[in-house]
Amino acid sequence: MAATYVEADRYGFLERAGARLRFATWQASGPPRGTVVLLTGRGEFIEKYATEVVGELRTRGWAVMALDWRGQGLSDRPLADRGKGHIDNFTTYMADLRAFLDEVVVPSAPRPVMALCHSMGAHIAMRELAENGPGPFSAGVLVSPMTGLRREAMLRSVLMLMPEMPAVEERYLFGTGPFILLAREFHSNFVTHDERRYRFTDDWFSADPRLILGGPTLGWGRQAARSMTAALAPGYLERIELPLLLMTAGEDRLVDPRTHGPVAARLRRGEHFTIASARHEIMMETDDLRALFWEGFDRLARGVLAS
Repeated sequence: MAATYVEADRYGFLERAGARLRFATWQASGPPRGTVVLLTGRGEFIEKYATEVVGELRTRGWAVMALDWRGQGLSDRPLADRGKGHIDNFTTYMADLRAFLDEVVVPSAPRPVMALCHSMGAHIAMRELAENGPGPFSAGVLVSPMTGLRREAMLRSVLMLMPEMPAVEERYLFGTGPFILLAREFHSNFVTHDERRYRFTDDWFSADPRLILGGPTLGWGRQAARSMTAALAPGYLERIELPLLLMTAGEDRLVDPRTHGPVAARLRRGEHFTIASARHEIMMETDDLRALFWEGFDRLARGVLAS
């Protein structure tokens, strides 16, 4: 594993709605400037970001708090087949996030608190901010937020034809399936130009097979489509009061980057920043592209700390 990996100072579990949700917290390397709440994307897990990103945040003076979403990482999974990424409704993710904020972040996080969210995590964070206000947050960075999918039209057309019943909802979404290490060829990946960081996931899956997750279920796809529709409803995004930096990966082949400009324009205090040659996982990209990410993060952080 990478020499930059930082084990958490504290690991714990929340009990919510029949599931145990795992979280981790790290202290800053020195006197804390504040806290970053790290919210990962679909299929990701705490250790993937603890391999490098957490250490970089700590050396910048930030304490870090992270959550394994229900159904991934070491949080409980809803189906007997642990390899399937499934959810009953995205409002469940939102309620899980609220519990994490209320029970872990609010009582103990050094202020100010910033959100750093990737893909699905950024989508859930935006919905939480729109529906329940800023909570403990002073600002947030939304990296490749899930505001629209590249193949969304086809997904929605297929969903219209499929009956909404457990036997169908719990199948793997078309084109996906169980995790297969031999299928993880770097040259055909969609998420990064950096092979070393691409292998973080594989290395952790080998080190702890409990972390393994395959593709999403058809039910996850249906709920994702519904949640994106809800998030784009008239007047919804306009409720968000926080300063938000929305980062777009110009070469994103999972999330549709064309949806980001219109979303950022609807945010009261939104800034839109595109890294043209980055793929979906900007924080796992090559050093030169990550440097642009950190420039954007540090710029927003300076504004938060100065206010």
